[in-house]
Amino acid sequence: MLKFLGMLTIVGLAFVFGMYVGRQGTETFLQKARHFGTQVLASTSTLERNLSLRTNLVNAKERLVQAKSELLDKNYGKAATGLGEAWRALKKAMETAGEESKGKLEEVMDMVEAVQDDAQALRPGLQAKVDEIVKELDQLLTK
Repeated sequence: MLKFLGMLTIVGLAFVFGMYVGRQGTETFLQKARHFGTQVLASTSTLERNLSLRTNLVNAKERLVQAKSELLDKNYGKAATGLGEAWRALKKAMETAGEESKGKLEEVMDMVEAVQDDAQALRPGLQAKVDEIVKELDQLLTK
């Protein structure tokens, strides 16, 4: 019974499709199919770019939180390494970012680089700067 209903559905859809193509013409159908394909491709690439951007921002945030933990433990070498990894993740995010986000990402990258230099120079009080950078990344992630 289920096979019969499935076959009846397929035959019905084929009939409706044939009637549509018969009335509209094959050129109209092909034009609509191309337009639909173009729309799907554009939306897919946009979603992929946004996903890549968000993934890289989350990775950078994760590295910053880990670096802050290392700073609290007074492991300045590991913190500087973590900040370098966060900078690289932000660099990858910059490649996929739109024009409106690139300026903000450049500022955040400069801040990370400055904190990394301070960590290599063993300066105290870097946790507040890392917190500020994490807040900036949170703002970028909410967009």
